[in-house]
Amino acid sequence: MFTPLDILYIVLAFCALWFTAAMFWFFYQLATVLKNVNDTISDARDKMNKIEQVLNMICEKFEKASSFVGIGANTAAKAVEYAMEKKREYDEKKASRPPVEPVIRRPGAKKPTTKR
Repeated sequence: MFTPLDILYIVLAFCALWFTAAMFWFFYQLATVLKNVNDTISDARDKMNKIEQVLNMICEKFEKASSFVGIGANTAAKAVEYAMEKKREYDEKKASRPPVEPVIRRPGAKKPTTKR
C-alpha cells in the first residue's frame, strides 16, 4: 500500500507536470501572439512604403505639371488682357458715335413698308 507520504509525492509530481504543461502552453500562446504582431508590423511597413512611393510619384507629377501651369497662366493673362483691350476700343468707338434716335410708333399704326 501507499503511505500518505507516497501519495503526497504522486500528487506533487502531477502538480509539477500540470504546471509545466501550463507554462509551455502559455509560452506557445505568447510566441504566437508576438509572431502575429511582428507579421502585422511588417505588413504595415510594406504598405507605408507603397503609400510613400505613390505620394512621391504624385509630387513629381505635380512638380512637372507646375511648369505647364505657369505657361498656361501667362497665356490666360495675355488672352484676358487682349479681350479687355478690345472691349475698351469697342466702348470708345461706341461713345464717339452719335446716339440713334429710337423710332416712336403710335398704338395701332401700321409698320412702314419699304420697297425693294
